[in-house]
Amino acid sequence: MSPDRSAFVVSIEIPVAWGEQDAFGHLNNVVYFRYFESVRMHYLERIGVLRSHNEEGIGVILASTTCDFKRPVEWPMQLTVRTGCTLVGNTSFTMQYEVLDDLDTVVATGTSVQVMYDYNKGHKVPVPETIRRAVEAVQHG
Repeated sequence: MSPDRSAFVVSIEIPVAWGEQDAFGHLNNVVYFRYFESVRMHYLERIGVLRSHNEEGIGVILASTTCDFKRPVEWPMQLTVRTGCTLVGNTSFTMQYEVLDDLDTVVATGTSVQVMYDYNKGHKVPVPETIRRAVEAVQHG
């Protein structure tokens, strides 16, 4: 299944570091998840999840994440990592990711599911209405 490219609303630029390569001379697979995390944090900041976590103890916990590798990445490429939300459920929301090389070729795609979590009480909670509205605003301008 190919990603819905219109959903990508937050992006960051990341230069590949020499030390991120593996013994085969390409970007190590674990690094993609770090890149997803970096762009995800920018998205979570934009929709108010980081503020909610700091002020009320209501944040997210990662339930799952995937990555499909399309093309090898090597140093010294400059990458664009993009994300957006594709589904908001009762207690969770799904995000998708796309990694582009310096020629705008897709080199990886992925997904993640974040569960809203009350860190003070130690259990999942419904997605707050303020977060729902913020996702809608970010996704649809």
